[in-house]
Amino acid sequence: MAMDLENRVFHLLVLEDDLADQELIERHFVRSRHNFQLTWATKLAEALAHLKEQPFDAIVSDVNVPDSSGFETIARLREHCGQSAIFVLTSQEDNDVEDEIFGAGAQDYRGKEELSSNSLGRAVVHAIQRQEQVNQNKRLVRRLKRNRMQMNLQAQQLKRKNRRLSKLYRTTREFVDNVSHDLRTPLTVIKDYVSIVRDGMAGPIGEEQKKLLGKVAIRADDLNHMVDDILDASKLEAGLLGAWRRTASVAQIIDHASCGLRERASIKGVELVIDCPQNLPEAYCDCEKAVRVINNLAINAIKHSNAGQSVTIWAKYCPIEGEISIGITDHGPGIEPESLQCIFDRFEQLDDNVSTTVQGFGLGLNIAQRLTLINLGKLSVESKVGEGSTFSFTVPLADPSEVFSRWLDIRSDSNLPLKAIEIAVGDMVTDNDADDFDRFVNCLLRRQDILFRVSKRHWLLVLAIPENDMVHWEERAQRDFVRFNRNRPQGPLPGFTRRLVRQWASKSSARKILGDFDHILREEFEMPEYHQLAAH
Repeated sequence: MAMDLENRVFHLLVLEDDLADQELIERHFVRSRHNFQLTWATKLAEALAHLKEQPFDAIVSDVNVPDSSGFETIARLREHCGQSAIFVLTSQEDNDVEDEIFGAGAQDYRGKEELSSNSLGRAVVHAIQRQEQVNQNKRLVRRLKRNRMQMNLQAQQLKRKNRRLSKLYRTTREFVDNVSHDLRTPLTVIKDYVSIVRDGMAGPIGEEQKKLLGKVAIRADDLNHMVDDILDASKLEAGLLGAWRRTASVAQIIDHASCGLRERASIKGVELVIDCPQNLPEAYCDCEKAVRVINNLAINAIKHSNAGQSVTIWAKYCPIEGEISIGITDHGPGIEPESLQCIFDRFEQLDDNVSTTVQGFGLGLNIAQRLTLINLGKLSVESKVGEGSTFSFTVPLADPSEVFSRWLDIRSDSNLPLKAIEIAVGDMVTDNDADDFDRFVNCLLRRQDILFRVSKRHWLLVLAIPENDMVHWEERAQRDFVRFNRNRPQGPLPGFTRRLVRQWASKSSARKILGDFDHILREEFEMPEYHQLAAH
């Protein structure tokens, strides 16, 4: 840097009308170790003319010249000199001169009586360096302002695009929902009339006609399942698909699902086998969603099976994992290993030899996976090409500690504090009314909450909720209860009580939360074993 300064030629414009001072200034610059090239002006107008012709590294100026006096001279020079440094020579000695010189736009100044060859040259070079730093800072500021303006413009464009995309998304979702709902009526009519004709209520038909009408009914069911998948996908995207988790019999879930699958398998010539022990412990899940998963998986298995093959729906108890596994095994073509990674993607269909008449929208497996997650389980697949496939999913046992642990692991809002709230109705409430109230409590659930019915008339609700939102939740609960009572044919229920049992800060560890939760079950509700509850 020192070598650069020594070799650099500094172009100076010197504004000085006194000949003696000119000679002194020139002598100092000539004797300086720096290389200066001087251009002289005796009037401000002459200096301004030079500034129009060429740039200068610095302007060395007296304050008083024939056509200007005082610090107006410096201000005029600053107005026209662009990015050049201004170095002032003055004979004034008062205390305010420094503020006025810097305020007028100069970088530095010296008294004429203080001048020496080394000090003047060094001071002017330092003034030039400071001005260059100022210029660089201004360029950076301008660049930042331009970038900020561009970013603001881009942000505004993104906002407009996001608003447009949000509007298009809402419009598309509303359109899909409306069309899906509108499809239900004609599908129901088709299924009813097919059933009437097939059962001979509209006149006698032959066996071949019955077989064909059975296929029509199956295709109508396919459309109905597609409608369910589309509606569920829309609700999942909008965050509106809740869960009514409760203790349930896996055997009853499988039995309910198999009712609609037997005829489908029979028409395809596929044997439907049920392998479900009756002594399985109870699970904790949303039964309707578990049935939907079984249906989606079994329908796929039947579609990909040939006549004479079998599809097995099975269940087994996994005590170490604290869950029950439910699976569907077929003996179809199987799935290539590289395809196993993508089959759960939305709208993904495998390129196999299955007729397009049995292809859907590719939503079934994706929906099954997401419904399984809502039920706090996992969906998996094992397959061998040429031998068949097994799709299985899990549901947790009806053990609140196991369920709560899984809920803690999968909740997406782990940065929110938790509140455990007891909700209770009085002992005078009948069992039927308590069951009805259970449906109301489940309607209070948001997607990020979890609920346990710890006795016939007591519920433990865990809310993931900010402190300032709790008042709104209380108001909503009371408002919804009034509406629930108003629309209840059996008459209104008596009020319910709410009690804060425990709360955890957002930074509480999962280990502490689980320990406190187990303590609540044992001490507050005397629940050593959840599946022993007489309430269920």
